[in-house]
Amino acid sequence: MGRSSPGGSADELSWWLLAILELYKATGEKSWLTEATALGTRLLALQEKQYIGGQKKIRGFWHVSATDPSPYAEAIFPTLPPLALLELHLTTSAQNRTSQWLEAVQIYLEDFVLPSTSKNAFRIVPFGLFKGSPTKEKYRNLEGELTYRYFIPVRKQFWWVGNSSHLEGHACLLAKAAALLGRQEYFSLALRQLEWIMGANPFNACLMTGEGMNNPYPHSRFVGLVPGGIMNGIGGNVEDEPVLDLAYGLDWRTTEYWAPHNAWYLWAVSELEKKNVSNSVAAPLSAAE
Repeated sequence: MGRSSPGGSADELSWWLLAILELYKATGEKSWLTEATALGTRLLALQEKQYIGGQKKIRGFWHVSATDPSPYAEAIFPTLPPLALLELHLTTSAQNRTSQWLEAVQIYLEDFVLPSTSKNAFRIVPFGLFKGSPTKEKYRNLEGELTYRYFIPVRKQFWWVGNSSHLEGHACLLAKAAALLGRQEYFSLALRQLEWIMGANPFNACLMTGEGMNNPYPHSRFVGLVPGGIMNGIGGNVEDEPVLDLAYGLDWRTTEYWAPHNAWYLWAVSELEKKNVSNSVAAPLSAAE
């Protein structure tokens, strides 16, 4: 890779790709674009384009790495791989109606995000896809060997947090793809992820301080209430049922402020505001095009 030496995991490749694209934009140096293309190719290789695990419903997700076939599931940076590839498409193929980078994003949205959100009334993206039950808690059956949870497993490690950034990250990706591809369904689904944050959830609780109703009291011992601050959000228990501290318990897992939640929210809203998808000049594309 010349001047860069990223590891082989999906998140590392994504971060390096985004950074190198910024270097190319800042300098115009073609060698950075060559390295970005090589990173994109490595990232493409981690996407699962087949229907695995004895099922025909879900594909398009990323594996953690070439040596770890577990589906990529990240609480704070959930959509790094497709966002990085979408940025690579916009940088290198903006004049083309499609590219291998854009096709990968479409496969993820059409064959993972849309089918998985259709399984719940709120249309939120489940936290993760799994093979079987890796920990002693409830994993919902998808089909074949694959399972899923709406919330982070609580027995996998010593910590877990709510799903604010997970949903906002998908809102950002959906909004960018909606404007680019002219897909109203993506636009609407992006709004549904943000609506969960703002109160369209099982608790009717707005997770942004100073807005909405039924606001939880934040785990913010030194700062206190921060107008506009977004909390970790609704998490799950061992039964994958939603939990949120509404009893002034100062539960950091659900009510602590964290800057990534506000960053994703601002990014997603800015993408939604950039362009009304109904006025998009881009013609809709199918994943097969």
